[in-house]
Order: sequence, then C-alpha cells, then structure tokens
Amino acid sequence: MNSSPAKTHIKVLYVEDETTTREQLGRMISLKGFQLITAENGKVGLELYRNNSIDIVLTDIMMPIMTGLELAREIRKEDPNAQIIVLTAYNDNDFLLDAIDIGITQFVLKPVQLDKLFAAMEKSKENILLHRLLKEQHDHIRMLSDALEQSPSITMITDTQGNIEYVNKKFCEVTGYTTHEILGVNARILSGQTPVSTYTELWDTIRNGKEWHGTLYNRRKDGTLYWEYCGITPFNLPDGTGSKYIKTAEDVTERRRLEAEILQARHLQSLGVLAGGLAHDFNNLLQIILGSISLAKMKSEPESTVHGILDMAEKSSEEARALGRRLLELTREGDSTRHALSLAPLITAGLDEALDGTTIIQELNLPQDLPKLALNGHQIQHVFYHLALNARESMPEGGTLRVSAEPFIVPQATDLPLQPGRYVHIVFSDTGRGIPNDQLDKIFDPYFSTKAMGCRKGQGLGLSICHAVVLHHGGSITVKTNPGEGTTFHLWLPIAGTETT
Repeated sequence: MNSSPAKTHIKVLYVEDETTTREQLGRMISLKGFQLITAENGKVGLELYRNNSIDIVLTDIMMPIMTGLELAREIRKEDPNAQIIVLTAYNDNDFLLDAIDIGITQFVLKPVQLDKLFAAMEKSKENILLHRLLKEQHDHIRMLSDALEQSPSITMITDTQGNIEYVNKKFCEVTGYTTHEILGVNARILSGQTPVSTYTELWDTIRNGKEWHGTLYNRRKDGTLYWEYCGITPFNLPDGTGSKYIKTAEDVTERRRLEAEILQARHLQSLGVLAGGLAHDFNNLLQIILGSISLAKMKSEPESTVHGILDMAEKSSEEARALGRRLLELTREGDSTRHALSLAPLITAGLDEALDGTTIIQELNLPQDLPKLALNGHQIQHVFYHLALNARESMPEGGTLRVSAEPFIVPQATDLPLQPGRYVHIVFSDTGRGIPNDQLDKIFDPYFSTKAMGCRKGQGLGLSICHAVVLHHGGSITVKTNPGEGTTFHLWLPIAGTETT
C-alpha cells in the first residue's frame, strides 16, 4: 500500500492550551503530511470536531474550560470509534483509569518523544484506513445487493445441489413464492414441463464449470406455467471453501405468446391467400357443374331414379358452394360491409341456430345497454354460431353454456394483443370435455379438428373462420381450457362509430 497519498486524507485535531507546545508540535505533525487543525482548549476543540471531518484527535488532559478527558468523553458519545490519543505529563492511576473507562487506549507521555507520538498516530491511521476500506467494501456489497433486489431480471443463487440460498424481489413477483417460503428449498420445486434432456444438459454444463444458457418451462406457486430464458453461472467462493450457482433469468411468457400469435397470423394469412385462390376457381367450376345438373334435371322425369341422383348431386354441389364461401371468409375478400348493430340479437341468433334440439342449458348475461358496434352482422353471427356449435360438440350429453358481454377498456400498458381503446368483452364458457393442451396451439388453424378422422361433423374451418372474422373487425380471440374442465373463449370487439364502414 502506498502510504503517501493516504496521509493527505487524514485530518488531525490537536488540542493543547500551551501555545508554544501547540505551535511546535503542530509544525512537526504538518511536516509528516497530516492535515492539521488546532484548538487551545477542550470547548473549542469539541466545536471544531463537530464542524469538521476529523480522523484523529490528539489532546492534552489538563486544560482550562474543558479538560482533555471531558472532551474525549463527549466525542465518544458521538462516535464510539473515534481515534483519540492522549498527551499527558500525568501518570496518575486515576487519570489513566478514567481514560481507559472512556475507551482511550493510546497514551503519549510528556515531554513528547516524536517517534512514539508518530508511532501512535500511524497506528490510528492504519485503523482509519482499514475502517474506510471495510466501509467501501460494505457499501459496494450493499450496492450490488440493492442492484440485485431492484433488477428487472429474476436472480437466484443455489448451492451445488440446487438448494436455494438467495432470491431477489423479481423472483418472488414472478413465481409467487415469498423469500421465507423458498430459501432452503431445492430448485426442483420450480420444475414444470421442461424436457428431462434440457435438465441433463444444464447440469452437465455447470458441473463442468461452464455457463449454461437456455429456456425453461417452469411452474409458479399457484401451478401456472411460465417460460423463462436464463443463464446459469458457477462461481467459486473467495475463501475457496466451495462453489455456488447463480441464475439470472427473464420471464418470456408474454413474448412467446405474442410471437406465436404473429406466427399464427402469418400462417393464416398465407393459407387465406391460397384458400381464396382455390375458392375462386372452385366456384367457377361449381357454377358449370350446377348449370349442367339443372339442364340434366330438365331432361329427366321428376320421379325417375336419374332425377333423384341429380337432386343428390345438386345438394352436394350447394354444400360445396357453401364451403367455398367459408374459404373466402378466411381472406379479406368476403363481404366487408359493416353497420352499427346491437350485439345481443346476433349472439342469441347464433346460439338458437347451433343449440336447437339440444338439452344444453344457456346462461346469458347480455346487458341491454351494451354499445352498438360497427359489424358485418352475417359474419359476426356466424362466429357466435361456430362457438356455440363447438360447445355443443364438446357436450354431447348436455351441459351448460354461459355467455356474457360487458364494456372493457384496454389501457396503454396491457398484456392483451389489442390496441388501447374501448371494446366489448364477450365470453363463451362451456362445461364440456375441454381441449388437450398439446392441441391448443393449433386450435385456430384451418382444417385442424379435435374430431376423429372421417367424422362428418365439420371440416375444421369453424374456429379458423372465427379467428379471421374477429381479426378483420380489429378485435382478438383467445381460448383457455383444461381437459375435463370445459373451454372458455374470450373475444374483444372494438367499440366504433355508428356509420357504415
């Protein structure tokens, strides 16, 4: 350690009532590089101590107004760790006992021997510099601790067995665990649906002293799952007694959801373009087929077998034409005319069409004062029909379908895939068998169906059309489900003006 720069940072208060001694000894102290402040008695010295950042107090004992011991006692009250050196011509035991009682451990007898004085001052200086170093280290540790606590990243420290020794505030916010609940618990409590192969790779990497980066699908305290992208780094303790692992992570659940929605939208857009092109050609061919069937029927006897076969062909062709219209609804080429319409009649009409003849109980909460929306009535009613039909097919033996609608304001900061503004939030919730988790990502894909192959209940376009129509109206549709616990669809449609668009 280079001591010269350090001396310039040591400020000494020298209290001595004898002027000549104060000036001579003070000059010697200054020549040693200490910053010096002098006082002629204890009272003045105490005032100077309070108004300056004093490191070492050098004081005589016997002085007028306030003695050196009285001064030391007052300073000790304010700073128990103050460095005080007493200069005295007295070696009386009472004085020494009083000084020791105050906490003074360094004495220099008069007449002062400079080597002993400076040795005592050097010892005090070493204590001061050590205290400064410890304070700097403590402040640095506190700064790092505060940074970890306030960090927007999840931070966790474990031992080499994965037992948790530290978590920060963000960890608690994301996982739902409190610090008291999680400390000492093994990190496997967070395991969700991450593949075993990922964990094997993780442990092999960090046990070899290398840093690991990857994505984990973890479980919160409430059982819900979340994605996190994390880095785990091994580090050795300074004293060489062992190693720890530190993990920093970011909750990327929302990012992955948005990326999946963007990918799905692009996927649907590409399929929509393809479907639109096929539908045009398909309809042109159907027009020729239907025209030919009509001509053939005109040439056949109404009661003949041929006429009946032509009727069946005509009916199937009309169904094919309806399929072509559904394909067009996946694109923006369908009817885009919109009017200011009330939502409730469209919902009830879709429900009546889909649930007619069933034992399904309908529970509706559709306030009469819902604002009108700029809608294509046919398309939106078709959405409600398909959602009710989906509920019907998931409850073949009956059940309950709950439908509600209410105004909803999307704020500037939101996790919903919507622009800020005013919407109507519509909920379709059934008590059916639910949708398997591994099928949720595909539920809005064209021609994807949860029904068995060869089933004639539908072509797998219903929910795809719902998704396309809602998006074309500037809204959003999401689904939540648990196998065996029913399915809930959430729709948001924007509240717009009353003009036709």
